[in-house]
Amino acid sequence: MNQYLPTKKFRIVLFLFILGSSANLISQTQITNLPTFYITTTNSQPINDKVTWVPGNILIKSSDSSEELNMITEIRGRGNSTWNFSKKPYRIKLDKKTNLLNLPAKEKSWVLLANHADKTLLRNTLTFKISEILGFEFSPSARFVDLVLNNNFLGNYLVSDQLEVSPFRVNIDEQTGNDTIEPAISGGYLLELDGFASSETVWFTSGKGMKISVKSPDDDVIKSQQLNYIKNYINDFETRLFSSDFKNPQTGYRSRVDTTSLINWYIASELTGNSDSFWSTYVYKKRSDDKLYFGPLWDYDIAFNNDNRLGDATLKLMRENAHAPRTWIERIWQDEWFQTAVRNHWKQITSNNLIGKLISHINETSALINQSQQQNFTKWNVLNTRVYDETYLFSTYSGGVDYLKTYLGNRVNFLTTSFNNTGAKPYEAFIAGNQYYMIMNKKTNNVIDVTDESVEPNAGLMLWEPESDEGQLWQINSLGNDLYRIINKRSMLAMAGNGKGNSLIQVAINDYDNAQKWKIIPVSTGNIYGIINYKSLNSINNYQGSFENGSKTVEADNNIATNPDQQWYLQKMDLIYTGLTNTYELIQSMQLYPNPASDKITIRFSLLQSADVAISIYNIAGEKMYMETRNTLESGDHLLTIPLAEYHSGIYFVSVSTSNGDKSTRKLFINK
Repeated sequence: MNQYLPTKKFRIVLFLFILGSSANLISQTQITNLPTFYITTTNSQPINDKVTWVPGNILIKSSDSSEELNMITEIRGRGNSTWNFSKKPYRIKLDKKTNLLNLPAKEKSWVLLANHADKTLLRNTLTFKISEILGFEFSPSARFVDLVLNNNFLGNYLVSDQLEVSPFRVNIDEQTGNDTIEPAISGGYLLELDGFASSETVWFTSGKGMKISVKSPDDDVIKSQQLNYIKNYINDFETRLFSSDFKNPQTGYRSRVDTTSLINWYIASELTGNSDSFWSTYVYKKRSDDKLYFGPLWDYDIAFNNDNRLGDATLKLMRENAHAPRTWIERIWQDEWFQTAVRNHWKQITSNNLIGKLISHINETSALINQSQQQNFTKWNVLNTRVYDETYLFSTYSGGVDYLKTYLGNRVNFLTTSFNNTGAKPYEAFIAGNQYYMIMNKKTNNVIDVTDESVEPNAGLMLWEPESDEGQLWQINSLGNDLYRIINKRSMLAMAGNGKGNSLIQVAINDYDNAQKWKIIPVSTGNIYGIINYKSLNSINNYQGSFENGSKTVEADNNIATNPDQQWYLQKMDLIYTGLTNTYELIQSMQLYPNPASDKITIRFSLLQSADVAISIYNIAGEKMYMETRNTLESGDHLLTIPLAEYHSGIYFVSVSTSNGDKSTRKLFINK
């Protein structure tokens, strides 16, 4: 990454660029010390989707002349949730294979990652550094650039490898449609364990309900024989993993997995605190090799404690708290050999200055992109804005970078303690958050949905593969006394029991109807629960253990401790909007104490500038219980005490908002 500071000429161009951007007067010259990508589509056609390739041209300006380029290209959108952001990610396809910016792979396809939800812009490159330290066979290469698209400056982007089969990417044999017999049919295969695999063109469900998409062979190449081969191979691996002698190195799961990559992948999942570690994981199989390889590491912008659906996850293990399904890792961790191997390898890498290497990478890279990040956050004024699921926001770029370094130090210490203590962990009681949940069956990884997307009372509930569907999202509200009501997001109707053996239904909310009240009981240290009807004492059950879409959810005799048809992940999804969502969070250091509280609560917060301030308390249903306004508070620290004599025990949300549009919210537990 040999970059040079901008010359006086560059600084003048930058000044003119900022002044003239509104008039679309951008000179095609390097903007900061990073290379600048100028991509211009034919007739300035917009990029509207992730499918249509739009023709155009790419011009690269760099202080290193060997990195400059002027070439025909095509561009389209990419990403899943990130495509919905204002600052969008892209994929480009060059006119011919090129070592773009002198990166190792000589290929046509490259990606432009926007990192919009990562206010440090560093999380993906930090993960690639971890990949290199751990010694993965392939670690994505990357360079930071400034991007101008159709004369519109879009900010700082990360140019990286397209995740595909090629010599300097995933270096396995690339199959053709004719490779349908041994040994050619045995590989290579690039797969993604993908919770939303059903949205892909080629995918399948394993015997244990894992949704898996096939990335290579390509969609237009793969034959049914090849798809059946890799599906049977994965099912054989699972059969060994869940057999009674799964720990046997000759006949168990280890006979079908490359243990080096497995151990490295698991350590990376925990070190990064990646909440999508098991929801989205890449694996591959080589030709004439019976082993399944884990990796490459990809898509870590919500890692490193940047996903508020988990709360503060600095001291949480991903194998117990990351988004489900966690089917494979939960079973693998039961093998004492694997625990010992992880512990030994962790000792080895931490004794070799792991934290020092990572902090140096952060310092060097943040300094490298300093000019670019300033321009990026001038274009996108979101440092204090929650654009996705960020756990913490910071008023300055350096604040976010410093937090990332602090997180790593705390995370390494936590994992050292955790890996050395592999004894039984206590079960964790369920506490409902201000979020929607997917209710996912442990056996099948399908989720509770409403039949035919109905919003009518008495519609039956069924199991379906996870989709982007409001009918699969449920609000779980505490009713006190360890009872909960479960409400569908689309219909706003409550889940209710309907008698033993009958399908669950949705009904109108009724405080006097015990059939719509549920107990949620932990049955595992992996945050797995049984859900028991308060009226019948029966539990929610996947009817006949079916893996099929549309299978019924019914009431059955309570056997939550041993029956996986009655065991459920409660998968945190979107925050519930109650007017409490943080927007800019320029209110600093908001604290509540004591918390839990009984007779009174003290709120401490600091203002960056003077403003009118409103203090509100909401119950878990989003009803406003308290409101007070303080006019023209000066910048600095403020304390406010509120009596709680009239409040019942339960969970509440305390919000401080300002006349500037800033909000900060904290959860309050009242225990009397």
